[in-house]
Amino acid sequence: MPPITEWLTADYLAQPPPRRVPPGVMLDIAGEYLVERPLRTFLDPWLIAGLVALGGLLALGMRGLWLALPLALVLARLGLALYRLGRRIGDDIALLRHGLRLRAHILKLRPYRTTLGEIDGALLDCAIPVAPRRTYIGSVWLHDGTEALRLARAGAVEVLCLPHMPGTWRLVEPVRGEVRYDRLGPAEITHER
Repeated sequence: MPPITEWLTADYLAQPPPRRVPPGVMLDIAGEYLVERPLRTFLDPWLIAGLVALGGLLALGMRGLWLALPLALVLARLGLALYRLGRRIGDDIALLRHGLRLRAHILKLRPYRTTLGEIDGALLDCAIPVAPRRTYIGSVWLHDGTEALRLARAGAVEVLCLPHMPGTWRLVEPVRGEVRYDRLGPAEITHER
């Protein structure tokens, strides 16, 4: 996930929302997303199948309706990839414009362990209090297990979040390694006895 924290400075966050976003930031964020996972974006199996089918039908000399189905598949997959890219860029721009800097509490560390028992990444469940009676629960995946343990021991992290969009938040603290955010919904909290 491209870090938007490189554009966040104390002076920038001191401005009242909505903040003015510098013009080149959108292009920088789009470039980061395109560089981050180009194979996943461009080498989608359905897209490749549609292109192969389209090429095969063109080689056989087919015209008309036969070309419409693979062409529609290719255009639909490209449209879906562009929609996802636009949504991620929009989330990052909204965070820069309207985001609040808050202290989130770490509820639980869910480590992924290797066969030797070492922590090889972990999921941190965080509670983000955005208003007196509104708290969001979100998860962040850290690839570096020791960094996840360090944050869990601290008990809280600085985050940037949108007050009206529960799934849109980012860690502001400097973190080593790759970070991924769960946008699918709140984390399931299980009570241990």
